[in-house]
Amino acid sequence: MTESMPDDVGALAVPDLLALSLSLAAELTQRLSSPDFLDDLPRFPHGPQRDRSAEWGLYADDRADDRDPGLNQTPDVPQGVLPEITRAVERLARAIDASRTALAGHVDRVFELPDQRREILGIPEGKTAFRHAPDYLREHLLIDRREAKRRVERSGHVMATRTVDQAQVLPPRMPVLADSVRQAEIDTSAADLIASTLSTARREAALADAPPEIVDEQLVAGERLLVTYARDVDPETLSKICAHWRQRFDALVDPDGREPTDAELHAAQGLFYRGRKRGHGLHRWEILAADGQHEILQTVAAAASNPRASGPECTTTDAVDTADPNAADLNAADLNAADLNAVDPATAGADTRELQMLDPRSTGQKQLDGLVSALTGALSLADLSDLPASGGSRPQVLVTIDYDSLLGRVHQSHAVDTILSQAAYAGTIQPRLIRQWACDADLIPVVLGGDGQVLDIGRAQRIFPRRLRQALVARDGGCAAPNCSIPAPWCEAHHIDHWEHGGPTSVENGVLLCSHHHHAVHADAWEISVRNGVPWFIPAPYLDTTRRARRNRYRRSGTEDPPD
Repeated sequence: MTESMPDDVGALAVPDLLALSLSLAAELTQRLSSPDFLDDLPRFPHGPQRDRSAEWGLYADDRADDRDPGLNQTPDVPQGVLPEITRAVERLARAIDASRTALAGHVDRVFELPDQRREILGIPEGKTAFRHAPDYLREHLLIDRREAKRRVERSGHVMATRTVDQAQVLPPRMPVLADSVRQAEIDTSAADLIASTLSTARREAALADAPPEIVDEQLVAGERLLVTYARDVDPETLSKICAHWRQRFDALVDPDGREPTDAELHAAQGLFYRGRKRGHGLHRWEILAADGQHEILQTVAAAASNPRASGPECTTTDAVDTADPNAADLNAADLNAADLNAVDPATAGADTRELQMLDPRSTGQKQLDGLVSALTGALSLADLSDLPASGGSRPQVLVTIDYDSLLGRVHQSHAVDTILSQAAYAGTIQPRLIRQWACDADLIPVVLGGDGQVLDIGRAQRIFPRRLRQALVARDGGCAAPNCSIPAPWCEAHHIDHWEHGGPTSVENGVLLCSHHHHAVHADAWEISVRNGVPWFIPAPYLDTTRRARRNRYRRSGTEDPPD
């Protein structure tokens, strides 16, 4: 396929070039999507055939020179066959990705300069509705947050930049990778993998005090090598090549290795939520703990999974075989053995099997149950006044459920949108789980009318009290700003009509906002209007020139019309 460009295309302004490109892309998509597309494609020619069976194994034919030379000739492949088109479209997509990366880099550079940000993006100076450039791209382009971050990070590696005084152009950090991305030779995932491998290697080599000249030499050679491989292999294979190169790099620049410092360990540790597994109803957590923290966690986990431990965790009456008259007499005291050395090895196997019948949970399940039980007990026994506040309320499990679901009176006749059963962090959960918690919990009634309104307390006080805040939690579920997923315990209660302007402290005049969106509202990035108990957000003109009202649909969907 030819890649020539008409002479007059280079003279087009960017808006005109974009309009032309969109028209061409729309035409291309329409043709490729046609059910008759394959009928119009050229076919591969049928060249001379020969029997290749004798060329394999022990009976290979050694008389290749005696064959008809025409059999070794490859027929000419016509232009426009399907494999050629798929490769061309893929390269077109990579070219678009390169453009998107470049634009993300420009946005990131402008976002850090208030004067240019106002002139180029139309965002006023001072506090903005966006945390940073990736947040702006996510809101402006409606793309995933992680994709926005990847574009900005990628641009930092492959784009040329200017000095602070704008007087000098600095080359890309990774020029070979930048050239390959610009020419649409490699996929963005491959580019991100190479950039991550090289930047991490440089950072960790600096921490190891490796000689800079050796590090620079190896990184330059490594960039050329990995980009060369990326042109010929898929990203999964490339990841293995990058890992192998990293091993060789470490062996050269830091052959002895080193122990991480206390500061590095402290920076890496933490409790991280990794999301919900689709279709499993399970949430994934990751813990990176220091030695002392690990010891405490392991103590709780070991106590919960010890097969000889006594306590309520070890007896499950539902699992006892009631057909055995002696089974009911088997309790935790019978299973306790203070001195494990005193256990008779002859009966150890039988005891283990009996314990497994009583408690079929795996070791991992027992450890998780033990940890959750320890935390639940701490919340139940501790004086809540001694615990740190979170958004105005003391730490507690917050759930919202409608009255019929709480009493287990939900029938098939109930409409789905009338059933409310959700937790502050997990979102929608099974009503039976809330009913289980309600056996040993304080129930705080919040009456939600058909329009979601709750009686207010007037202007008696400025701070939203606990009960009124929980009414906001029941209505909003978390930050009410569009597309925000921050849970309710992290949010602040905001007066829509400011208190100092005569606004009352009420549910109708209140809304839950995360710290970021709270600042954004006070910066006049959004106006808020409550209609039928639903907060609607009207963006400032620089966010949306049409000022179309939006609401948070992350937690509760709806088909109601926005306010006029």
